[in-house]
Amino acid sequence: MVDDFNHAIFKFSNDGKKLVQTLGTPGKLGADGTHFNRPTFLTWLPDSTLFVADGYNGTRVAKFDKDGKFLLDWGIKGTPPDTRPGYLNVVHGIAADPVTRRVYVSDRGNRRMQVFDENGKFLDQWPFAQPSSVNFLFISADRQLWAFDDTTSKIVRFDMQGHLIYAWGALGDYPGGLFNIHGASVDQEGNLYVAEVANGRVQKFRPRPGANPEFLVGKPVYSAWK
Repeated sequence: MVDDFNHAIFKFSNDGKKLVQTLGTPGKLGADGTHFNRPTFLTWLPDSTLFVADGYNGTRVAKFDKDGKFLLDWGIKGTPPDTRPGYLNVVHGIAADPVTRRVYVSDRGNRRMQVFDENGKFLDQWPFAQPSSVNFLFISADRQLWAFDDTTSKIVRFDMQGHLIYAWGALGDYPGGLFNIHGASVDQEGNLYVAEVANGRVQKFRPRPGANPEFLVGKPVYSAWK
């Protein structure tokens, strides 16, 4: 669990009853192996290598091993809109590709995607359509990259090279409308769950019978669940 105002990440037992690990120093901000500055999201590789988007105030990605040992970080603060590789402003969404081990970073303040190798080497970038503000990223098992866009209230599908494939969604507080998307997940049956901050709710979208799978947010990468 990411506690951005507390500048910390907490790991609990699966039932949520026992705190088993803390990353960062609760209540103290910073930018090193033991401090964060309002982190936003986490992503893992299959070997449990962890990447932290740090984040709202911080301007970096931090890498940890499976045991929570700090390994390295990367990112330089720039002035939006900054197009230079590796310069970050509001590091919000983050997703790791289990095949290539590339790390996709939503550089929200600069309205673009940046792509790095797992050690922070810049590889690629592409702009988000204006006035997009992408809060969350998700890589599905079919190796499509889904961007959840706050400003346009759309869920956008890209291929792994940044080509726009498909988008859906509309602003609203009615059932099916979207407002201020900040998180999402897909279960084993293909149901999509979307968290909306401004609407103060989570919505569940169930695939219609016979729906074209090309239009569905894919299932998560298999790890341990069955």
